[in-house]
Amino acid sequence: MKNKTISSDRLLMRNFYETDVDSIYSYRSLDSIAKYQYWEPFTKEQTMAFVNQCKNINLNRIGEWIGLAVIWNEHNKLIGDCAVKVSENIAEIGCNISPEYQNKGIAKEAVTLLLNYCFVNRIVDEVIGITDSENIASIKLMKSVGMTKSTDFEEKVMCKGSWCIEHRYSIKRVAFNRSTT
Repeated sequence: MKNKTISSDRLLMRNFYETDVDSIYSYRSLDSIAKYQYWEPFTKEQTMAFVNQCKNINLNRIGEWIGLAVIWNEHNKLIGDCAVKVSENIAEIGCNISPEYQNKGIAKEAVTLLLNYCFVNRIVDEVIGITDSENIASIKLMKSVGMTKSTDFEEKVMCKGSWCIEHRYSIKRVAFNRSTT
């Protein structure tokens, strides 16, 4: 992909800029955003390190997480972030949206953009998302874009001092193509 953006009418997903630190800190510092993540709420210093790690992205990297800022075009405001990791013919995705912008279809639109990017630009056969079995919002999001729960994956992991069960949701290229035509 020549440019460093993925976009729709409402959203722009782009690399991070140093000026994004305050916007990212405003939601990644919240317990509600970090609840089902392996990371704790961000400090300002962690936010700066995250931005430095995610700026100057190369959307063609293999085997590494690529972070993208989610911008709501209507307000030209950073409202979340997404990530994608492509390995061979499979990609894994994730998404965080600021609470004030949740329940507006933004996460669904961002994930759909990532799916389209993976299936069209990266030519992967399958896209997965892994979530805590208690993260109802994430499960509903993945189901809303056509992802289904994998019956062969259930992993018990220690996260933040407690055991949790993770489930994998996935969608194949052929299923995504059917749902978008």
